[in-house]
Amino acid sequence: MKIYSVKYKDTFGSLNTKIYSDGSILNLTLRGVHFKGYDFEALEGIVDKSKFEYAVYDNGVGVLTNFELTTEMPIDILDNGIVKTENLIAYIATGSNKSSVRLTLKTEHGIFLNKVEYDSFEDAILNIQNQLPENVKIKTCLSCKYSNYHPVGNGMFGGLNCFKNVKEDLEQVCNKSDLMHLWDKGLEENKTFNVQETNVCSSHKFVTKNNWVYKNWTS
Repeated sequence: MKIYSVKYKDTFGSLNTKIYSDGSILNLTLRGVHFKGYDFEALEGIVDKSKFEYAVYDNGVGVLTNFELTTEMPIDILDNGIVKTENLIAYIATGSNKSSVRLTLKTEHGIFLNKVEYDSFEDAILNIQNQLPENVKIKTCLSCKYSNYHPVGNGMFGGLNCFKNVKEDLEQVCNKSDLMHLWDKGLEENKTFNVQETNVCSSHKFVTKNNWVYKNWTS
């Protein structure tokens, strides 16, 4: 379990709290209400409109919206063959008028940041990677050959599926149709699961030119 300090702000005010992440699901408590979800844009909790703004679905589920937060997430980088942990600062905004992410990575080589806001962590992290010195690579689930997004699309954060438990099947995937079939099969057999772009595990292997992946990361 990783714990991230958070500065949260909405029309009701601002506060400091913490995010608890198991690499798949985000958990945080705001003004006494517990929220959880795979994505910052899909944090579900008890609906209390005196404390928050929500997008409420027909089934009564309320998703937190129209807020900003800043959090610091330690992530691994491979620096000339040595794994180091560095600090990734994420500014996130959600809502009907604005939904975006902007990242800043602090390293011993300097500070690398997004000069514009992006719709997704994928694009924001890729922008940071493209600024890093040669032989310095971000080592997270996003850069791993065992993860993919679903061909129908993904949200701002946490839309990856990990296929490390079906490696042999994954090697046979070479198009979107194959991936969708393996995605469904993996979930049905409880062998694949959701992961976050900033997470990493001991099974990580960087994407190479020989890997077919459904994401923008390249070797």
